[in-house]
Amino acid sequence: MANPLQRLADFGQSFWLDNLSRVLITTGELARLIEQDGLRGITSNPTIFEKALASTHEYDQDIERLAAEGKSDEEIFEALAIEDIRMAADLLRPVYDAAGGGDGFVSLELPPYLATDTERSVAEAKRLFATIDRPNVMIKVPGTPEGIPAIEQLIADGVNVNITLLFSLDNYRQVIEAYLRGLERRAAAGQPLDHVNSVASFFVSRVDTEVDRRVEQMLEETSDPARRELLQSLLGKVAVANAKLAYQEFRKAFLEGERFRALQQQGARMQRPLWASTSTKNPAYSDVAYIEPLIGPHTVQTMAPVSVEAFRDHGVVAETVEQGVEEARQTLERLAEAGIDYDEVTTLLQEQGVAAFAKSYDNLLKGIAERRALLTGPTGGRSANLGPFDDAVRSALDRLTRDRFVERIWQRDPSLWSDDSAVQAAIANRLGWLDVPAAMLGEIETFTALQEDIRGAQFERALLLGMGGSSLAPEVFQHTFGNQIGFPELVVVDTTDPDAIARITQELDLERTLFIVSSKSGTTVETLSLYRYFHKLMVDRLGAAEAGRHFIAITDPGTPLAAIAAEQGFRHTFLNPPEIGGRYSALSYFGLVPAAVIGLDVRELLERVGPMADRLRQPGADNPGLWLGAALGGLALAGHDKLTFVFEPALERLADWLEQLIAESTGKEGTGIIPVAHEPLASAGDYGADRVFVGLDLVPQPHPQTDAVLEALETAGQPVIRLRMRDQWDLGAEFLRWEFATAVAGAVLGINPFDEPNVQESKDNTKRLLEEFRKRGGLPEPPPEASEDGVSVVGTPAATVGEAVTRFVDQVRVGDYVAIMVFLDPTPEVEVPLREIRDLLRDRLGVATTLGYGPRFLHSTGQLYKGGPSNGAFLQIVAAPQHDLPIPEEGYTFGTLFRAQALGDFEALRRRGRPLLRLELHGDPVHGLKRVLQMLAPAALR
Repeated sequence: MANPLQRLADFGQSFWLDNLSRVLITTGELARLIEQDGLRGITSNPTIFEKALASTHEYDQDIERLAAEGKSDEEIFEALAIEDIRMAADLLRPVYDAAGGGDGFVSLELPPYLATDTERSVAEAKRLFATIDRPNVMIKVPGTPEGIPAIEQLIADGVNVNITLLFSLDNYRQVIEAYLRGLERRAAAGQPLDHVNSVASFFVSRVDTEVDRRVEQMLEETSDPARRELLQSLLGKVAVANAKLAYQEFRKAFLEGERFRALQQQGARMQRPLWASTSTKNPAYSDVAYIEPLIGPHTVQTMAPVSVEAFRDHGVVAETVEQGVEEARQTLERLAEAGIDYDEVTTLLQEQGVAAFAKSYDNLLKGIAERRALLTGPTGGRSANLGPFDDAVRSALDRLTRDRFVERIWQRDPSLWSDDSAVQAAIANRLGWLDVPAAMLGEIETFTALQEDIRGAQFERALLLGMGGSSLAPEVFQHTFGNQIGFPELVVVDTTDPDAIARITQELDLERTLFIVSSKSGTTVETLSLYRYFHKLMVDRLGAAEAGRHFIAITDPGTPLAAIAAEQGFRHTFLNPPEIGGRYSALSYFGLVPAAVIGLDVRELLERVGPMADRLRQPGADNPGLWLGAALGGLALAGHDKLTFVFEPALERLADWLEQLIAESTGKEGTGIIPVAHEPLASAGDYGADRVFVGLDLVPQPHPQTDAVLEALETAGQPVIRLRMRDQWDLGAEFLRWEFATAVAGAVLGINPFDEPNVQESKDNTKRLLEEFRKRGGLPEPPPEASEDGVSVVGTPAATVGEAVTRFVDQVRVGDYVAIMVFLDPTPEVEVPLREIRDLLRDRLGVATTLGYGPRFLHSTGQLYKGGPSNGAFLQIVAAPQHDLPIPEEGYTFGTLFRAQALGDFEALRRRGRPLLRLELHGDPVHGLKRVLQMLAPAALR
């Protein structure tokens, strides 16, 4: 059975779509509308193209190509628009042919700035019509005073014209007259009329919008019952009345007029009225209020996508356009009686329409300029001020190009990083991140099904139990996008601190909590300990069978965690491709399953990655990942190894993910890049000569504060790299850019960026300490060497805490960095004095500072601290937790595990003979941190 859209043709009305975009064509949606819904035409304008450009990246490759050819923004837009128009016209050509050339048209608007220029409108319309070179194309010309003579001339010249922005009956009569005169001139010149087509776009709903606004204002100003009744009778009535009377003008001119009949005998076609602006603007009115009353022969009904859906669903089809004509005349009479000037309203609407299209056109060109700046040229979405270090980067790039790095990495050539066959075999099993975005895009139905399930379950919170690569990308997604309505908030639990775990637990409604257990190996001690703790809580609350329905597992195939998930009846289990290391797994299930759980549009995120992946296949400096990796590696070799992130607030959590990626990938074999994340911003003179700064902005406008800092740093001669994202949805592309760049930097530094040889040392120390705990009933912690006012120094001989602090500070040299490693509950109150400690050390000592909470940092910067360059000084601050919690199935508590991890890491660092100070806080940790700050202040002045 035909749907309402298809049945419009039974009443002589053509259904046209008021929307055109590349994606509409490439997805097959336009073909479907033609085939299944009887679509017979399509229109476009700058507003539509502006929205299309902003909502899709289908145009990126063309923009990049056209910009490389030296095209201006206006020329780029025209080329994009013409390509869309041609493709749409070709799809509609069978409709055109079947209608004998009377339907199946696609319309393209003249640039709005021509609305007041007759001669240029004619010249531009003729040029565009010839350039597009399709018989079923119309050029849109506004029915302005300057547009009327242009219309006549174009019709005389045989150009199909869609006259736009018609609101008044008098203006419509002028358009009819221009059309007839053009045909008559053409006939007089002996030229054929049968292939000349035109529609007159009469705008509907906007009339009610303006009239209703005035009526509502008048209603507020009067209490007279009769006047109020008059005014209320006009609400939502004038637009349709106006259109019905316009149809009567059409009838007189084309169905009854002798003048047109003479032209028709020579092959001329009627200029059909086209109902434009038919979407309902007032939600109090029916969503088909401007479609159903205007159905009739020889008319065109344009609909925006929202109206298409509404009319297809519940539109009523009948010949209505000539019903209530007398009532329509009475409506306009009542409009005048109410004191609303019809001519003033319609003139204003036309002026506003021209202005609105002009604004959209300007915004469109601005959008193209921003997109081309991001996509094209040698900057490739970046700028850099490297000063004398530019040669170091060029040298690294030249070597990478000679070595054919780009071609070889996509061929999975592990010899890029090592000559050892065993190492090469391991690397070959760690390169799956290159292709995983495309693979995950093929799993969209999986993510959609997961989202439907999670939304239906009405979870309030989702706790992600994971460490490092399993937790950091999901945390970035939550903080960047937030959870969508109807989806749970994601809370990352990557600690063994019982104070933090107890605090999080107290905030939960367990029956509305989902747990995501995430571990590549399926054996991560922190993750499994947290799982056992929360699973027991759920079993105690809901029973074993129901408890499993509150858990999701993400792991590699065949791991112990996968077995647990099957045994305990987890709600879902996602087995990740095993050839991806944890820190490179952001765009795999490890990152995307939590993203889907919070309602993120995974398709949009992944589709943005495609253009970046294409650019990462390009050899040379235009490759955004190759250039960035060469810059990071080359600058590190030149002594600028403190990679400092200056990100705008909307993107600042990306720095946490980057910290792990870069530290764990490059910090080994005595070399590495030290990522500096969330360090409080300072004046340019407070930074040492060992930094490189990376800024990340959202186009078009950088954040004022970060922009000012970066400009000052550039002025001071610091090397500065600026990267740009179009919006937050480019986050996935940014993940891939940095993964690629980190792999490149590893090659520049001569190390394997895919292993983590020193991370296991702290794990082994922790395991040994826990075994001793089981045997002796306590941890073999060294006693305090000195104590004062709630602070003790442990493991370093000293007569006083102040002496130990001074000795530590005296060992810090120019070019070093100070790593503050904190085993505390990361509350906002604790953050304040820690920030002050970082400020103090940086400003007084002129060194970079890092801050990490244990055991979280053990899975990120821990590798760098032990395997990286020997320029680190390490301040470990530990406080005994105020609470303790059991770990089911283990012979120790979270408190014991937490302290064993701190002690195990301390031992690993002490063996390396680097500056190291362990301070134990007693009582209120905030008070203890303030005391540490007071001790550091005079020591740092020495």
